[in-house]
Amino acid sequence: MLIATAVTVALLQLPAGAFAASADDLGQIREQLQTLMQRVDRLEQENTELKSENQTLKAQDDYLKAETKGLRKDTATLQSDAGKVKGADWAGRISAKGDLRYRYEWIEDPTRKGVVAGLQGFNDEQQTRQRIRARLGFDARVTDSLLVGLQVATGGEDPRSSNQTLGGVNSRKAIGFDLAYFDWKFADWGNLLGGKMKYPFVRPGQSLFYDNDVNPEGLAMQFSRGMFFGSAFGFLIEERNNAARSSSSSSGTPPVTITSLTNCIADAGRTCSKDIYTLGAQFGIRMPVGASTLVAGVGYSDLRNGQGQRPFFNANANGNTLTGPFSGLAHDFNIIEGFAEFNSQIGALPLQVWANYAQNQDPDDLNTAWAAGVLFGKASNYHTWEAGVLYEVLGKDALFAQVVDSDFGDGTTDTQGWVLRAGYAPWKNVSLNATYFLNQRFVDVPVNAVFGTKTDYDRLQIDFNLKF
Repeated sequence: MLIATAVTVALLQLPAGAFAASADDLGQIREQLQTLMQRVDRLEQENTELKSENQTLKAQDDYLKAETKGLRKDTATLQSDAGKVKGADWAGRISAKGDLRYRYEWIEDPTRKGVVAGLQGFNDEQQTRQRIRARLGFDARVTDSLLVGLQVATGGEDPRSSNQTLGGVNSRKAIGFDLAYFDWKFADWGNLLGGKMKYPFVRPGQSLFYDNDVNPEGLAMQFSRGMFFGSAFGFLIEERNNAARSSSSSSGTPPVTITSLTNCIADAGRTCSKDIYTLGAQFGIRMPVGASTLVAGVGYSDLRNGQGQRPFFNANANGNTLTGPFSGLAHDFNIIEGFAEFNSQIGALPLQVWANYAQNQDPDDLNTAWAAGVLFGKASNYHTWEAGVLYEVLGKDALFAQVVDSDFGDGTTDTQGWVLRAGYAPWKNVSLNATYFLNQRFVDVPVNAVFGTKTDYDRLQIDFNLKF
């Protein structure tokens, strides 16, 4: 079509009588036609190249669309995987643990009968009961150096027992926070703890100076450097405020009222506005003795603002001397404590021998406590066993009785006697344990005129323990 058009245009441009033109004119026409033909060839060639490039671009466009779709899919997959990794990282920072204990307990205590006008009461001196203890805890690692610990347990509010006695017409059993603390490792040699925590200081062997269920509340710092270790702590015993102020007063001066006198005595110049707390520290050493290890340490604790007051759970002094029947503590508690623990092996079985001593610096009498014991074997892994014995003497005012073991001598001071232990693990994390308390209560101060001093107290516990 281009050639025909070119020829037509060329012919139209010819002058009249062109068909009779000379040979030169025909030659010019041929040159013009040849030039036009060359231009047409170039246009066809360019058109072909453009078509090829267009097809290439279309193929690239299709490829890019496919790649974009694939990238979107891969991005969605990566986002999902990232979420899974984040979730796995969160889960990996939390560890759970727990235990369940079923206990049969038998107690014989002559003072349970009571005395009314010199006559025996109605209570039986023997008691049998079945109890459970359940605990579930979580450790969450917030950062590489900061950990948070939480644990709930049966037992309700009792600070020295997480046991619940079965019965009560199938009543529901109380559960409360047993642990709630943070543990910050601020240096390779030290930790700072705060909240409701386990004892931050070392206790030797099976010493009963402190009840295993008591979890103190406050702040503590621990350090360990080579063979040396230690701690410093401040535990809040009771928060005090002698006045409850109401913001509803229109006079601008809130009224002042005494809120509670259960544990608060305002006498001898004392008030109920001072918090009661314990300050203390411990320092010790772990040193090798051949293939064995010797651990020894000393400590000091001071109960502040407690003398003359009643910082008691359930208004029970647990044996400490009072200034009167419904009065406060007769003595302060400035306690020096020392201990030693020797760990070795006889064949494949572990052997532990330990001793513990404490003295309250405030009273002049009935102010010392000591204990010593031995434990052979360890009921922990499959088909392992243990056996142990200890003897303890606990003076009436040697220790602050709110924290002493609640089973030995029924959880009171002015007590002495033996504790026999045995245990067997049929499987890992499962154990059977038996503990027998053969004690004497009211060793130095009689409970009353009828029973006098050194009243027998026996207690048998058979436990089935499960850990997970």
